[in-house]
Amino acid sequence: MIMKHLKAFILAVTAVVLIAAVCAGCTFTGTAEDKWQKESVGDTADTADNNSATEIGIVMDGIDVPDTVLEAAREKVGQSFEDMRAYFTDYGYVNWRIEALTYSYTYDDLDGMKLVIYQMNYEFLSESPENIVLAGGMYITEDNWVMPGYPDCTYLIFRQEGDTLVFLKSIIENDCSPGTQLFTEDLRQILSLSEEE
Repeated sequence: MIMKHLKAFILAVTAVVLIAAVCAGCTFTGTAEDKWQKESVGDTADTADNNSATEIGIVMDGIDVPDTVLEAAREKVGQSFEDMRAYFTDYGYVNWRIEALTYSYTYDDLDGMKLVIYQMNYEFLSESPENIVLAGGMYITEDNWVMPGYPDCTYLIFRQEGDTLVFLKSIIENDCSPGTQLFTEDLRQILSLSEEE
């Protein structure tokens, strides 16, 4: 019962964040087309397409992060994929991939914690791209991979305990970056909500 309410809460928060960002008129540098014209994506995109028929959940070549970070990213994207499949049944989502995952920032002392932030971009493969209504920062590639939110705006938050990273939460920010005052305030708020739960 708690998980059901938690999932509903997460979907509601995600929807509110997306709507608020659209209303605020957020802009991005570059376009999704620019992103897919990078030379480094060519080979890995082909690899992902070949693997998509045989496995659910793909990590693009070239991602080099600690195992703890990759595992948290897989869980986050996998859960989001299942939630979106259940909520948007006509979008025909059949697979997911982590397209980018990189270190972003470290808070050496945020309210007594050392926090390490990783930035992520992920996509879902659609068999029914014609049914998808694009909103906010969403895009669809020529081979039907969909970014269901804002590109490169998902951040994974880890608390560092010695040499160990402990996953705390993810946060979506499309108008600021780690280290800025706005991001830091939002981070404090989401961690406060997490403690209350």
